[in-house]
Amino acid sequence: MGKVLREREVFKTPIFRIKEIDLKIKTGKEATFSIVEKKDSAMIVPITDDGNLILIKEYFVATDDYQISLPKGRVDSGHPLDAANRELQEEIGYKANKMTPLGTLIVSPGSTRHKTHIYLAQKLVESRLQGDEDEEIELIKVPFEDFEKFIENKELTEARVIAALYIARNYLKGKKEMNLR
Repeated sequence: MGKVLREREVFKTPIFRIKEIDLKIKTGKEATFSIVEKKDSAMIVPITDDGNLILIKEYFVATDDYQISLPKGRVDSGHPLDAANRELQEEIGYKANKMTPLGTLIVSPGSTRHKTHIYLAQKLVESRLQGDEDEEIELIKVPFEDFEKFIENKELTEARVIAALYIARNYLKGKKEMNLR
């Protein structure tokens, strides 16, 4: 592991910062790395009592396209679980009476400091909070086991969302197998 000699901010926006990090690596060599630093986020896999997955379809400026996704948002302060329940209420109009942490994803560890905390949301009840989205989010309710069709049809392409859905499926499959014993 390297030793950080110096870290400095070279650019800042309300969403991210770009930093340069001077590092002394194990060989003794010194190098400078540029990274993007963002606040962590929470991503939620919401499943209704009747087994439907609630996906969302919203516009993303970076791809200039509408994408199918999961509810997610920044962890501005506090615990990621608080952000997860807030985002559920803002984006799909539900809160979860049962929220299970499924893990943390890191998308690009070589150049980005950002973690996405994944939660499985169950026992959903209607509850709406005012969101910060510029346009209305479309809800898509499908049987949970049908999510792969969206991947196969190239309608769902975000790596974090795909990973979260498979992690949730494996978790739920393990729970069913445990209940059979």
